Amino acid sequence: MSDRRVLITGLSATSAFGVGSQALAEGLASGASALGELADRLALVPPGIGGQLDLPRKEFRNFFDTRVLRLSTMTRQTTLGCIACGDLMALVGLEPGEGHPDKGAYLGSFILPPDFKKQAIAMKLLSHRPEGEDTGFVLDDARLDQAMKKASAFDFLRALPNMPSSHLSIQTGFQGPACTYLGSDSSGLQSVVMAAGAIDSSLADGMVAGGAFFPFQEVHLWWQQTRGLWTDDGSVRPYAADRAGTLPGEGSALFFLEEADAAEARGARVWGEVIGWAHRFVTPGDPDEVSVRAETLRAALPEGTPDWIAPVGMGHGDLDRMESLAYAEAFGDLSSTGAVTAVPQVGFTGPAAAPMNLAGALLAANGETSPARVTVAGDSDTSALAATLGQTGKVGAGSVVLGSSFSLDGVHAAIAIRVLA
Repeated sequence: MSDRRVLITGLSATSAFGVGSQALAEGLASGASALGELADRLALVPPGIGGQLDLPRKEFRNFFDTRVLRLSTMTRQTTLGCIACGDLMALVGLEPGEGHPDKGAYLGSFILPPDFKKQAIAMKLLSHRPEGEDTGFVLDDARLDQAMKKASAFDFLRALPNMPSSHLSIQTGFQGPACTYLGSDSSGLQSVVMAAGAIDSSLADGMVAGGAFFPFQEVHLWWQQTRGLWTDDGSVRPYAADRAGTLPGEGSALFFLEEADAAEARGARVWGEVIGWAHRFVTPGDPDEVSVRAETLRAALPEGTPDWIAPVGMGHGDLDRMESLAYAEAFGDLSSTGAVTAVPQVGFTGPAAAPMNLAGALLAANGETSPARVTVAGDSDTSALAATLGQTGKVGAGSVVLGSSFSLDGVHAAIAIRVLA
């Protein structure tokens, strides 16, 4: 690391709790589930339950200019990211569109193809069975104008991998580094780690970074079902001996990371100082999976023990086990450490899950929320993290928060933040 200090001067989230840090703080403190039954076609695909943001489309304009960021060019996860970004920009006092060559945007997301409903309707109009015939189809050019009115070229535009961070850059007016990290549930926290590195290496003085995710597409839900991700009993129990899987949720969580001198010059509120970060890669199934995860944690926080941790808490058998063993190997005694995970309440939000948990832990360490504590009976492998769910960590100046994301596909990231006076 260089001599440049990196501060967290803003945070926001969207989830089934609602929009903003206050909604996240209140939801965590309540301990109540925001998961509900899915409707229509989604109800026919396992698991049939999930966490969805209840925000009318007409209210999107409260967070970004829908005349500039047209909804027709945005996937749902891009929209979720822009909603959180709009709330974040208002909190940190930066006006969108002013032009900021010293600031950038990194966002972790996932490649989810559009469902191409409109294209399917258009092709059905063009290629149809002649009236009175039992077999065969014909292409009817006379219906071309009618078909083109149904099709949407924007479906292909929305699917471009770089669109999420591109929209954030347009929304904020940030002209510095921009990147969308894809293909891993750790990409959201990875983007935060890379944003800290960008400021540390003088690529930027300020960065928006985090994750956004939308799982509610039939093909995606079924794919995750084949991977054994979803529970069939309607509840998520991280690190419990009887854990059975997770449930899907949509959401986003973003931070504003800022170089210390720039933050102090504008009198920014400081949530904490980044004191370390790391990310590692390992082939799934490698015998060193646990040790690589432990190394990632220790690289982010080489000395001491965190007061608050923000692990994934997915409730998945293998991942929970490896998470718990890695924390035990890295830090040993966690008897004074509290954990924060929103997954049991809002669902697993993919790349947004780790940033959302980190935001919750930062709120707790700053005294802005008291996450509900639960007693969990872990097994011999998960007892280390199971105990932290029932404990409360240190609050106020000097408390250290450690966020981590260990994905099933072998991408691991961690970041440590110290609360200042």
